Amino acid sequence: MSSLTDQPMSNPADIEKRDITFSRRALKTLGEMPGFRCGALSPLARIAPPEAPSDRKGLLDALIALDGPRSALVPALLDPHRTITLLFGDGDTALMGQYLWPDTESRGPGFRAIVDSDAMHFSGPLSSDEVWLSCLDVMSINSLAEAEPLSMTFDLEQFWATLTLLDAYRMALLRRRLSRQGGEPAGVSSAGLAQAWKAGLAVIDPGWSVSLFALLRPDLVPERFEERVSGIIDQMDAAGLLTKLPGDIGDPLGDVYIFGPGLDRLCQAVFAGALHIGLSVERLRAVGEIELTTLGGWRTPGGFWLADLSLVPMHGTGTVNVTLLGRSALSALVEGAVGGHPDIGAPDGSPAPIPTNSRYERQALIEALQALPTSVTATAVAAPALPPVAAPALPIFARTHTIPHEGIAAWTVPDPQTPNIMLPGDIPIMLVERSGAWARVLAENGWSGWVDGRRFS
Repeated sequence: MSSLTDQPMSNPADIEKRDITFSRRALKTLGEMPGFRCGALSPLARIAPPEAPSDRKGLLDALIALDGPRSALVPALLDPHRTITLLFGDGDTALMGQYLWPDTESRGPGFRAIVDSDAMHFSGPLSSDEVWLSCLDVMSINSLAEAEPLSMTFDLEQFWATLTLLDAYRMALLRRRLSRQGGEPAGVSSAGLAQAWKAGLAVIDPGWSVSLFALLRPDLVPERFEERVSGIIDQMDAAGLLTKLPGDIGDPLGDVYIFGPGLDRLCQAVFAGALHIGLSVERLRAVGEIELTTLGGWRTPGGFWLADLSLVPMHGTGTVNVTLLGRSALSALVEGAVGGHPDIGAPDGSPAPIPTNSRYERQALIEALQALPTSVTATAVAAPALPPVAAPALPIFARTHTIPHEGIAAWTVPDPQTPNIMLPGDIPIMLVERSGAWARVLAENGWSGWVDGRRFS
């Protein structure tokens, strides 16, 4: 299978692609800029700055080296208005491609982003049509069989329980193979379910079902789910989706679950040779208004089993349809989600204007960096301690969540156009209220602010 960056350019002008690297020390310099804040969809909003000193010269050199359509990387990185995330995993290999555009309709150049411990790497410019071709290639749609549509509907917790069942069955199958036992597991135990759920969140790998959808929709991951899963299984038993066989007293396996016809077909298809694939498209329509398309599922020899979570509201409840699709239906669905505007340049081969709604332009950022006083040091952008700001009319603190280990951006008001700070990871917080995709949080010392509520279920 070709990599996500090895696709041919679809633009006949054949703009040269180039790999571009910004060290995380260089990007840390952005925090020295007064009033700096990145957009809600920027990957910079979701990673903590390194502890090492910032590198202003490295950032300036990297910005000055950007030319032509590559200068669009600046608004695409700092304030993207459209992002596409493509996930792929088969248990042995895991890939993730994230693509950024400075404009909502992806008519300007886009860039693929890869983050590692020391740097952020970009390749581009790319057209959205090229990314669409990458999606088709990864999903191997052209070789996918046509299939008679088959659909199952789950409520949200039943859907997570189904993902857990698939992972638990796979774990049981692997154990049998490792112990050189023949055949397949008769079912899945309650202990196996709890283990599969915890493993799926502890080790994120898109080659496993729980991990794939936790990456795609972290806002929908239920807390302490292992404590409720047996009750949800009882509901699925009553609905005829599976059969629960109560275990004998003292049986270490506990209850055993056997799939009904629909789930059994899905399970057998997944383990006959499935690729786990996820696609997430985010568009910034207005301040605080994000349009989200989320598709995920399993490519099997008999067709593609697709779960569309696009209509499930953030942190809400609803139903999820899992549908078996053939080549034509899946191709149309992916094309509709990703779209395509292949022309990066004008018809005469000259660069087309870069449409952008962002205030971040390459030259303006260079001038702002050059104007910074030389006395600013790296300590000015270290992850700040929570300021002791009084928060009137807030409830007494009671921990409900914890800041993610990598930290998270926070605002004093729910407006990404205002300055933000980076909260350090692992701080106990209390979720006070929600407003759309925003969440107001309270810390133990009385500090309160607004964060991306999709990070907390």
